[in-house]
Amino acid sequence: MFKELYDQKKVMSMDPRHISETDMESFLGYMKQRKLQNVTKKKYLSLLDSYLGFFGNHVIADMKKQDKFINLQKGKKHEIEFIEENDLNTIFTFINKYPGYNGIIVRGYYALLFGIAGRPKEAIGGLVRDIDLTRDLFYVRHPKGENSWGRMEWVEIIRKDMVPIIEKFLIERAEYLEGRNCVSEYLFVNPNTGEPYSSNKMRLLKKKISIELGIDFKIKDFRSTYATITYKYNPEAKEAISKQMRHEDSATTDEYYISYDNREAAKRLKDEWKKSAIKTN
Repeated sequence: MFKELYDQKKVMSMDPRHISETDMESFLGYMKQRKLQNVTKKKYLSLLDSYLGFFGNHVIADMKKQDKFINLQKGKKHEIEFIEENDLNTIFTFINKYPGYNGIIVRGYYALLFGIAGRPKEAIGGLVRDIDLTRDLFYVRHPKGENSWGRMEWVEIIRKDMVPIIEKFLIERAEYLEGRNCVSEYLFVNPNTGEPYSSNKMRLLKKKISIELGIDFKIKDFRSTYATITYKYNPEAKEAISKQMRHEDSATTDEYYISYDNREAAKRLKDEWKKSAIKTN
């Protein structure tokens, strides 16, 4: 990021000893322009603070003392986008009959993402051998933080209603590729190239489905939808939801993935008053 800003002459130095408050203000503006979430901004500032501090530059610490980052403090809960249950059912009913190879691909892709509460990146480059339906597991070989702090691991396909759809996808995929004389280890392979479909291709397919259905949704919404629906029916499962989503703590899950319905909360609490009823006689 700093290299990009430096090339644009928006920061004056790439030397960690000489990054100035003016440079940092340009960096803050850059992050705001990219619409990064506060939690991401704070993470980047923390990493940068450690790095600059190693070279004796305490500009970030000084700016903190001056409350220059006050707007990054935790405020109201992040507005979470998710797919309503009725729309979710409509989407899966629709793609179950979606024709051609595109239908095969979206069936498998959506079912896998929702089934593991996964990130799009975690599934799109997956291999056939990464799915183990004898144990209902998927091997995440492209985790968030890949090549740095991310960890490859087996995760459970926790939504068992997705398992038959994934199984159907694997059969349909194998039959189609055999007919095309295409052999590939990739799950979501482009039969013309033998390489996995790109994220952009998946977004274009989603856009087409979204228009045909009249339902506005994003592929990443399957992840927050999993968290929101699971919490709705089992409010005590927040910690388990967080572990399934591979978060370091449940605060991230709570802040960015679970959308609370106040009406549902009211239904659960409507009889709780009886436990502490006020007696006036």
